[in-house]
Amino acid sequence: MSSKNNETRAAPESPRRGRPGWNSLTKVMDSIGTAWVFVLLIIINLDIGGRAIFNHPIRGVPEIVSMSIVACVFLQIAHTLKVGRLTRSEALLGWIRKKAPALADFLDGLYHLIGAGLFILLFNASYPFFLKAWRIDEYVGAEGDFMAPVWPVKLIILIGSAAAVIQFLILSFQHFRQMAGGTHGPADEPNPSPGRE
Repeated sequence: MSSKNNETRAAPESPRRGRPGWNSLTKVMDSIGTAWVFVLLIIINLDIGGRAIFNHPIRGVPEIVSMSIVACVFLQIAHTLKVGRLTRSEALLGWIRKKAPALADFLDGLYHLIGAGLFILLFNASYPFFLKAWRIDEYVGAEGDFMAPVWPVKLIILIGSAAAVIQFLILSFQHFRQMAGGTHGPADEPNPSPGRE
């Protein structure tokens, strides 16, 4: 069987929708990331136009873009995970889900637990960099030309990592609860994903 990249399967939706505050928070973070990308497109095009037409580029565009890409990824990762859009290979898991849905739920729960652990490690590794950037007022660019502080992006990495941990744990709990309750979908159909809107 050939391996194929599919979207991450989120856990089945619980009878109680719940967590309206958390859902709203991930949507807001995702919307900010999307709007930020749109602003970047405008800035990049203005910079290109300034170079081509007036021979005068906008200062700091490369620095802004390089920092913004990281920020946008971390702003959107929790919502991407929640709606089941995080890419992974499901060839083997899809076959297991048809044969043994409970085992597939266990593996999905374990997968999300490992994901939470990885983002906890990322949070812990990033925290000292945020403190250093805040303490020494680290910036990118050059004095007298363009300067931008680094700490806001470092803070967004921490916020995004924490949000991803929470979302991974929510999905892990849902899969383990489904495994324990035996509420699997039909063996020949994949389980529905929660939060897909």
